[in-house]
Amino acid sequence: MTQDSIPPTVARKVRALRRAGLFLLGLIGLVFLIVGGWLLASQSWDRATGTVQTCTVRVEPTTSSRGRTVHTCDVTWQAADGAHTGSVELDRAGAVPGQAVALRVRGDQAVVVTPVWVGAASAAGGLALVGVAAVLLVRRRRARA
Repeated sequence: MTQDSIPPTVARKVRALRRAGLFLLGLIGLVFLIVGGWLLASQSWDRATGTVQTCTVRVEPTTSSRGRTVHTCDVTWQAADGAHTGSVELDRAGAVPGQAVALRVRGDQAVVVTPVWVGAASAAGGLALVGVAAVLLVRRRRARA
């Protein structure tokens, strides 16, 4: 079936779906880019070793039947300006009261230490997705003109 034999209304709907798909691809890329940038920015925070105090467990609904188990723990650590407490999401193995956990801290904010490559890969993947979506959207407009 050639392009000329497709009814105009169907062709419009197909073009709209393709454009929506490219916008969605760009938005997903933007999310990866922001998360990767934030992870890279947190690499400049001070290192600290925190102690897990108390943890709460909740199950977030997902598409799987079991859901995602999230352990949110209160963690205390010492910094140059004194003792701090903050909430951090840990895996089940790290969510044991009294256990030490490696952190990156800034003020009362804390995140679990992640390798640099995780942030770099997320940011690079996001940038690639945004770039591909932008190029394909521009090429589609030029092809129609």
